[in-house]
Amino acid sequence: MRPFIDLNNLSYSKETLIYKTRANILIGILIVIVLFVWSISALKQNEFAIASIIFFISVFPIHYLIKSIKTIDEIQFRINSKGIQYKEQALVSWSNIENERVDIKPGNQRSSYYFVYHIIEPNQIMRFDISSLSTNFLELQHTLTIHRNRFKRENNIQ
Repeated sequence: MRPFIDLNNLSYSKETLIYKTRANILIGILIVIVLFVWSISALKQNEFAIASIIFFISVFPIHYLIKSIKTIDEIQFRINSKGIQYKEQALVSWSNIENERVDIKPGNQRSSYYFVYHIIEPNQIMRFDISSLSTNFLELQHTLTIHRNRFKRENNIQ
């Protein structure tokens, strides 16, 4: 029987780049627009106190949204057959990484997914919430398996 993940899949990209998701920014922009329109509506009804409160609430997150838009194209993770790189930090080789996985923390309404890996040399466990990233847990698990096995094949490791 053929394995679920084809380790010899040459069509799979040589490098996987993971970015922040755009969904949170779009939802934030939508909320700001709705609040701004609501404040104008309250102003037209001569409810100046409510209009000013809603207006200030709608203006408050604009700085955060602008900051998020500026950093949307920054690479969060670079995963390839050499190792894993987080943001602008140095690339950590697969030979210095163990126990890379996606952890699932079940919740009442929704489960949380975390990308976890252990860096051997400084004895550091890296843990990242993937809910704000442009990948899902299945795709990330698949990527980790492919690139870990490519590293093993390139370096003749069993």
